[in-house]
Amino acid sequence: MNNQEVVALLQECKRTLDAPPSEPSEEDKTEYWQCEASLSADLRTLLEQAKEMKWPFVPERWQYKQEVCPEDKTNLKDIISEKLPDLLVFLKASVSVGDYASAAATVFLIDRFLYWVDASSKLLQVAKGLHKRRLEIPIAPQVVVRQARVSINSGKLLKAEYILSSLINNSGATGNWVYEKKSDRVLVQAVSIQIRGQILQKLGLWYEAAELIWASIVGFYELPHPDKKMVQMDIEDIDIVSHWCLLAS
Repeated sequence: MNNQEVVALLQECKRTLDAPPSEPSEEDKTEYWQCEASLSADLRTLLEQAKEMKWPFVPERWQYKQEVCPEDKTNLKDIISEKLPDLLVFLKASVSVGDYASAAATVFLIDRFLYWVDASSKLLQVAKGLHKRRLEIPIAPQVVVRQARVSINSGKLLKAEYILSSLINNSGATGNWVYEKKSDRVLVQAVSIQIRGQILQKLGLWYEAAELIWASIVGFYELPHPDKKMVQMDIEDIDIVSHWCLLAS
């Protein structure tokens, strides 16, 4: 499935969600059942865990470990990306029959991969459509944070600031999402603080950026298992910020 086909499928999902609700046809129901049955056991498990709000971000097996072996390097993103066409078709089928919980879980699972192929804006429109259709459907913090990242990339810094500030000030609260562990809230806050620091870095506010980046490092180290991936990103950012702070002093 190429990028144009991905975008076309997401646009079809959005059109369905924008239209008045209607009873699904027998053809839609059959396609949904067939799509669901064709998913691998791993994907069905991941979808169920996403619906149960097991994690605020789709995890990568290796990032919380001190020592990484080759087996750990196989992360969930690789499993998901290999079956992306199946998940996209299942997303469309779920929207068609009104299984919005499965649709939101699918959006969550494919979010990171679609970001790398520049299709996030279309996927976020589907997420907004799901939220509008069923306000009680929880939208994953990862997807909310993605909206902030996409806003930054498109130059909408105030919108990104609003989203991130809301997550930071409300302990990661977003809609009807229920955190399984307190540390998950800390993780979402730390990621949000990190991205706010990156915004200030882009604006040349080096000292303010440094304060936020250090605060996010503290947050990541408060986790039961420090997030190695995010700490490494912070260290790289703090090196850049420190350099510019020295030049500005």
